[in-house]
Amino acid sequence: MDSSPEEDQAGKNNTPANTPASVRGGRFSRDTLNLVVAVCAVLISAASFVASYIQSDAALRQVKAETWPYLQLEGGNINSATGDRIITLKLENVGVGPANVKSFELYYNDQHIKSVYRFIPICCADEDGVLRPDILEAGFITSTPAPKILASGDSALIFGLPYTAANSALWARLDKARFRLKARGCYCSLLGECYETDFVSAPVEVQACAVNSRLNYSG
Repeated sequence: MDSSPEEDQAGKNNTPANTPASVRGGRFSRDTLNLVVAVCAVLISAASFVASYIQSDAALRQVKAETWPYLQLEGGNINSATGDRIITLKLENVGVGPANVKSFELYYNDQHIKSVYRFIPICCADEDGVLRPDILEAGFITSTPAPKILASGDSALIFGLPYTAANSALWARLDKARFRLKARGCYCSLLGECYETDFVSAPVEVQACAVNSRLNYSG
């Protein structure tokens, strides 16, 4: 039986007659090569984007870690450097970056305390309910902890009372009462990341600090 010219030619080339022209003879057409190159370029670009994103995210995390503030309350009844008896309550930044302290509120038995001079009559009056003005005013050290910028390792004194013979009774009552103090605060990092804290649980990140100047402790 006679074969057609197309079959004769296919037999000579050992290539099926229905093989696409783009791969006959082991060669790709120009369009196929262009498509392969384009797909490879897209994959390379996507991989480059992913790598850049991962690198950028890692760099941002490092910057956050290097500027992270952390506030805590520190209280005591003795100056460790001198050995002097002094009751203190301080706000300290123990983080690695500056803290922009936006708010600080102080409470005693859940009652809001605006200043130490309003706190002392509540916590530490004499047994007959009287607190003499000379004792109340003698020796108190106070400051306003918010608003304030605290560098890493810095502290802000909330109040202090050195021990004297004249205020010994008041000093002893205050030394017991300070353990019933609670506080709330809000502060931000240099990157604008803000945190609320009750100085007991871990700080909670918030969008921004809600500041109520009427509640801020004034010293």
